[in-house]
Amino acid sequence: MEYRFRELLKNKTINALLSIALGIVIIIARRAALDLLVKIIGGLVFTGGVAYLVINVIRPDTTATLKTDLIIAGLAMLAGLILVLCAEGVVDFFPTLMGIFLILNGLSHLAVAGADKRNRVIALITGIVIIVLGVLIVMRPGIIADMIMVFIGVSFLVNGVFDLVMMKRVY
Repeated sequence: MEYRFRELLKNKTINALLSIALGIVIIIARRAALDLLVKIIGGLVFTGGVAYLVINVIRPDTTATLKTDLIIAGLAMLAGLILVLCAEGVVDFFPTLMGIFLILNGLSHLAVAGADKRNRVIALITGIVIIVLGVLIVMRPGIIADMIMVFIGVSFLVNGVFDLVMMKRVY
């Protein structure tokens, strides 16, 4: 029993130190870490598309759905390639897309403010705030991506430190 407990502590210590190291790397090299993450996701999507293609070529359910399945596999492979080959553009595109979504959502709140007399002030304020946030994201997508990566890095760092503190208290 004592041996298992020591092994558990050793493994937990290694995980905590790796979490701290990963957090520091993400905070220092935010852009490179985010680009790498997008490339890894792209590789997984591409691999999933290839697997889906192989499965449907080897064992199609029916010929009626085979064409659709092949199109889906091709689109997944294309999406994976785009993520791998254009990671930097994708990293800038997603925050911009989120900003556009927020602007449209804010406009819908303004429309509600025009139609709903009871909640007009709340809908108006909410709509304006959401539109301003959306415009800020569209204007500065890189800063938003950096902030997200800093948050992720700090989360890993805090997780590792807390794990070390807890192990020190237990051991």
